Amino acid sequence: MLKAEVVEIGSEAISKNDPLLILFNETASIQLRRVSIVQRFSKTKDASYDIAAGDKISIDDQEYEVTYVGQLVKSNMEMIGHATLSFEKVPEKPQHNGIYLRPYTFPKIHVGSVIKYY
Repeated sequence: MLKAEVVEIGSEAISKNDPLLILFNETASIQLRRVSIVQRFSKTKDASYDIAAGDKISIDDQEYEVTYVGQLVKSNMEMIGHATLSFEKVPEKPQHNGIYLRPYTFPKIHVGSVIKYY
């Protein structure tokens, strides 16, 4: 399981019109932080950046099923803690850095929220 804590939420990170969250780790630039959720990963022995369809992601007590994982997610998560969580059906041309989740309900998220990837 991979576990992260939300340490910052950018002023433009949450939009009522876009059902997505852009995640980065603490290396994100000032410009990226404005539109992103900054996550700090916990170092555990079983931490794995291998996320696949059928896996689960939870944000606090809100659980989601992964329906699609873009081809760049693993390398981006390992290097810069980056992925885009999309709370919508997988489009015809999904994002290469996207993780699509079901149910399509936007989560409640705050500084201190815990994100688990399992």
